[in-house]
Amino acid sequence: MHELIEKARRSVDGAELYWKRDHTISVRYENYRLQGMTEDELSSVALRVIAGARLGATYGVNPEEPGLIEQAKQAARFGDEAGFSFAGKADYESVENYDKRSEALTSADLVALCERVKERIAEERPEIPLFIVAGATKRDLVVETTAGAAGRDTSTRVTLGFGAPIKGAGIGVYKSDASVSPLDLDPALIDEFLEWYGWTENKSTPKTGRLPIILAPEAAYLFLLPLAAGLSGEAVEKGTSPLIDKIGERIVSERLTVIDDPLRDGDPGSRPFDDEGVPCRRRPLLDAGVLTDYLTDLRTGAALGRPSTGNGLKRELFGGGTETRPNPWPVNITVEPGDTPYREMISSLDEGLLVTGGMGFHSGNYPQGEFAVQAIGFHIKNGKVVGRLDRTMISGNIYKDFKDVAAVSRERRLGLGGMLPGGPVPYILVDSLRVAGE
Repeated sequence: MHELIEKARRSVDGAELYWKRDHTISVRYENYRLQGMTEDELSSVALRVIAGARLGATYGVNPEEPGLIEQAKQAARFGDEAGFSFAGKADYESVENYDKRSEALTSADLVALCERVKERIAEERPEIPLFIVAGATKRDLVVETTAGAAGRDTSTRVTLGFGAPIKGAGIGVYKSDASVSPLDLDPALIDEFLEWYGWTENKSTPKTGRLPIILAPEAAYLFLLPLAAGLSGEAVEKGTSPLIDKIGERIVSERLTVIDDPLRDGDPGSRPFDDEGVPCRRRPLLDAGVLTDYLTDLRTGAALGRPSTGNGLKRELFGGGTETRPNPWPVNITVEPGDTPYREMISSLDEGLLVTGGMGFHSGNYPQGEFAVQAIGFHIKNGKVVGRLDRTMISGNIYKDFKDVAAVSRERRLGLGGMLPGGPVPYILVDSLRVAGE
């Protein structure tokens, strides 16, 4: 046990140490040229204490900083009533989220990866303003408590992203990949980027009305973020979740099975414990469309009379970090595949949309399952893509519109990112959403 926790045991009712250390190497290309390399070593600490039944917290760079316990105790004088206890001793499942080859990667290795991407795309589209970013991170995470939790995890993550803006459009086409292990050039990802970029050369606006929509993996957050908001124990505690008293009910199509899978080997989002030291477990969230459970952290679990589900993460909708308080959040959300080829979805539509993203998601009432965005993606007519979407809005409610899902693709990939990191997700063909076009 860390000395800080041993010392805290003698002066407060309970304490929790969160200590994260990241070593990251990254390289960046712009317009086919290497623009920069960085190497960072970052350490950050959060100490939470319960003193006089109140919760206090302080933050620093490393646990050896003087005064952390006293600062947290002072904060507790003005803090909220704790209402919960810190995590106790537990056994953590093993998960393959570390690869020593990734830890050994150098900037030269990442440059070589970017060069392979650059050379392949330049063969067909040397004129586009291509950018490429690649990175490798080793993370050491420690979560210890005076109640006996002792989580220690070392993980690696290798990332690759590339794309290019569309001239005059204010948007672009982007692709990304991530793994625990060193990445190699994925020809299928390059080919799809080139195909999608070729589709942007024409603009097309669909008619106004209800149309079938294919959500690409990159756009799955339009469904999964409202779902995560509804599953949150905090929303259930406040009485604002639309899923209250719906456990055991089918809330979306039986074609959709959504799993939180933090123990998936080889996935960069996998981990054995959450940011409060509670063991993570693989759990279905929707089983063939049926709601199975909510997500809780220590605080919301105690408020609901439930244990934590191991989903206390220092994340929020638009970010997170060491100074963010834990919130109920999916650790590594995935969607099970179906049996329909993605291209068969496109060819089956007389008219529809292939949506790859959306602008303005934050302005919708997503906690209630609703979204309304400017659609980014492509217009489909007579089973073929006819151009990129122009002046097109889509909107819907996942608890109504996603009850009618025509197909789920057998292909999956790591399409999520930014607001909702997660595991592999397929293409999802929704029978219809509201479209505002011509």
